[in-house]
Amino acid sequence: MPATETSDYHATYDAAMQNAENRVFHLLHSLEWQLHSEKKTGSIWSMRCNVMDNYIFRYEGRIPNRTCAEVSAMIHPQGLHRNKWDSQSAGTSLVEEISYDTSVILHKTKGRMMGLISPRETLDLCRFAYDPVDGSRSVVMVSVDHEKSPRIAGVVRAQTYPTLLMLNPLGDGVKITSIVQADLYLQGVPQTIVDTLMPKGIASFFEDLQKYASKDCTKVSLNHQLTGWCAAHLEN
Repeated sequence: MPATETSDYHATYDAAMQNAENRVFHLLHSLEWQLHSEKKTGSIWSMRCNVMDNYIFRYEGRIPNRTCAEVSAMIHPQGLHRNKWDSQSAGTSLVEEISYDTSVILHKTKGRMMGLISPRETLDLCRFAYDPVDGSRSVVMVSVDHEKSPRIAGVVRAQTYPTLLMLNPLGDGVKITSIVQADLYLQGVPQTIVDTLMPKGIASFFEDLQKYASKDCTKVSLNHQLTGWCAAHLEN
């Protein structure tokens, strides 16, 4: 790809990410959230989107007895742990590393509900951030297109709207906050069912992570290079 074309689409990615970051951090502080469900493992809040005809969800939970560094290594899509605990994932692959903190990553998910929902994929621009003051970490994601990962016939490509995951130190553990909005393109499935799938999937994702993190046998190496959360940052 010529240098000018590379600059053009990188500029497009940067604009998309700026918009995504503005959106999720605005949503984070919104007063419109309504409690959707609450468990010992975490709470899910919902908000009707004023742009798309679906819901936005916010998850808040906690992982005890782990550091942000450890949870970062467990959850990063390029890390060594994600495929060991994420029961919904069918794999992730790096499409392009844009910069030290930004990558385009292809996420694949397994089919669900006995084949009613076929396997899906999302192609996401992901920007990872690290705060050296308090050790917190975050990643913002939004769907993009990329010539190295074209759409494939027979594979449903879902849409990720601006999404946020935050990890904050919390005494003897880690607080997790996530904002998720997506379009699964479920043709023929009633909207009432669609509206229940997202919160169930979100809860399942974080319950998988919490179970994995709670095992004493789960050892985490902090020497693996991770986009935006590199080894130099993982001592906190």
